[in-house]
Amino acid sequence: MTQQYPFQIKDHGDKVIEMIVGDVIGPEHKVAEALRILLKKFDFVILSLKETASLHPSFTDTMAELSAAGKLLVVAHEDDQIQVDLHQAKRFTELQAAQNRVEGERNIARILEKIPTLPLVQSSANKLLTMLRNPAVTFEDIEEVTSKDPKLVMRMLKIANSAHFMRRMPYENLKSVVTFLGLDGIREIIVQETFEGLAKVFANQREKLAHMRRCAHLASYIGKLIGADMNMMSRINSAGLLHDIGSLALCFYDSQEYARATMLVRNNKKTVCEAELEVFGIDHQELGTLLAKKLAMPDYLGPAMARHHDRTVPFDNHLIISVMIANGYLNQHIEGLPFTPYEQYLPVFAEERKMKNVTLAITGKSSQSAPRVSKIASEKEKCGEIFKVPELYDVLKAELDQFILAGTEALGM
Repeated sequence: MTQQYPFQIKDHGDKVIEMIVGDVIGPEHKVAEALRILLKKFDFVILSLKETASLHPSFTDTMAELSAAGKLLVVAHEDDQIQVDLHQAKRFTELQAAQNRVEGERNIARILEKIPTLPLVQSSANKLLTMLRNPAVTFEDIEEVTSKDPKLVMRMLKIANSAHFMRRMPYENLKSVVTFLGLDGIREIIVQETFEGLAKVFANQREKLAHMRRCAHLASYIGKLIGADMNMMSRINSAGLLHDIGSLALCFYDSQEYARATMLVRNNKKTVCEAELEVFGIDHQELGTLLAKKLAMPDYLGPAMARHHDRTVPFDNHLIISVMIANGYLNQHIEGLPFTPYEQYLPVFAEERKMKNVTLAITGKSSQSAPRVSKIASEKEKCGEIFKVPELYDVLKAELDQFILAGTEALGM
């Protein structure tokens, strides 16, 4: 007699296989052993649960083992069908979404394979970023790398002497930069230098690069409005500069397909992430996070790349929220694109600014230590609140106009 199996198998080709199950699955179910075999033979295994099927809580340990054994994707229409921790496995409500993810995983692998071949990855700047991840790094270690690349030193000094770092007397050498800004300051300078390296690689994406520079400037200005210190301002600036490197990489990987995603955004009113997922099976947030790790970026940048469209970001995460507001403002009012709503965070920033002003007034430092803001911002605050709509829009528009007029954008600073 032919043995009957409590599941169906469907081969999708290209080393992708689907297992369709209609039972409650526990650790002794035959599905478990079959999955072990399939995960060894195929690149991707899709476990599709019919309406009558579910993963029993007792299957938790087995799921941990299976998810570590290969690429396992679970399709379940209802939440209560999943009664276990999926660990590394990913869950989808529709088969098509799982299939899109398979293509996305392959796109990620292809893109990441290209990264090590970029000149940027072989550069002295990237070596420094990797070194700076070691808390025991010294100035002598840095000097050993920079001494072999005087052009990099010149570019670093140019960034250090830019208006962003707000120093009246110019830095003449790297040692003075380290003395005043510390290794954190050097790290932020190298991050900005990395952006300029990316700008050369992706030079044909002028609109996106301009968006990233504008976002960095406006996010930093928002940080200034809430009284962020210089270290936080530098981090906000770096996060704004690099928040969309995933978009740059997707377009670089396949410009025609990215153009199709852009049309879905403009014509079908899909969000950027929805369109990217439909076309590539991944979005720029996820890819940006992976690129940040590949390029040895500081740890704080990963979440900014991963969550600048995430409306569940905690209210106390000023770095991501500053980038989210700046990015949303540019999408909504300058670029005419669907945007991630950010108004829920404005009262939090309004309160933060009030508290900062009260603290400065109590300590008697309000005139000397209050962050300098534009004339229009001061006028708006006298009339009400900077962090109210539409007051904030007017303030950001004035700041953006000044940024563009100053030519800072064209200089790449």
